[in-house]
Amino acid sequence: MKKLLFLILLLPLSITAQYAVADFIVINEGMEKDYEKLELAWSILRENQIENGQKMNWAVWKRTPKKNDNDNAAHYVVFNQFETKEEMDKYLNGNPNFSFSSAASIIRRGMKGMSKSSIIRLITPGKNKIKKEVRTYHIQAIDATPFTGGDLKIGEKINMGAMVQKSDDYEQMESNIWKPYVLEQVKNGLHRGWALTKIINRGEISNKEVTHFTFNIPVEGAEWPPYFVENEFITKKLTDMMFNSRSTPYGGAELTLMMQKQSN
Repeated sequence: MKKLLFLILLLPLSITAQYAVADFIVINEGMEKDYEKLELAWSILRENQIENGQKMNWAVWKRTPKKNDNDNAAHYVVFNQFETKEEMDKYLNGNPNFSFSSAASIIRRGMKGMSKSSIIRLITPGKNKIKKEVRTYHIQAIDATPFTGGDLKIGEKINMGAMVQKSDDYEQMESNIWKPYVLEQVKNGLHRGWALTKIINRGEISNKEVTHFTFNIPVEGAEWPPYFVENEFITKKLTDMMFNSRSTPYGGAELTLMMQKQSN
């Protein structure tokens, strides 16, 4: 079960209803080390939440910068993964008993040498100037290939695509045209896995146009066959159908795994 969405990121053998909250985080200039220290602190609390069955997985990914990035391009993407929508909703609604003081008490167990007051200052948004902006998306797993190559390790990379649905049958196009083609590459050792997710809700400042995210785990240096099927005419028609069903005006992102906590 845990491998269904670990980002979705450990791609599944089968799809059930799985959900995640994706936070695209823009940090203030010069705050990279502070941000990673902040997430290291949160990782201790996230591990505690996972052990208590409040979520399945948590991961921090660093986005590779691009030449055409604007000032609000995300530096990091954080995923909190849940087995059910009810679990996700509880996380989003917040624990009525939560306090930064109680969180700091848990975090302090794994942050030797830091005082509780220092941890509170670190994790309280109003007391640090680390994050400039956070864009949030609630996503649901729709389809995926099997995942190969073992669990993702720190330093490994994935590619994340932002899709804009243009036709009602877009998801069927992904599942019935693109997925079988990718699945062959997975079987032949040319790819490690693919997943399609749908945005079911988003924050006020999040992109309103993007409807789906795709995730791919590549094999370095792999060369895929140029055709969906060994018929150029049919391949062209299938390609046209795919392109007419969605657009990619925002391109994709390469993400590198920085931190993770996952259920057993």
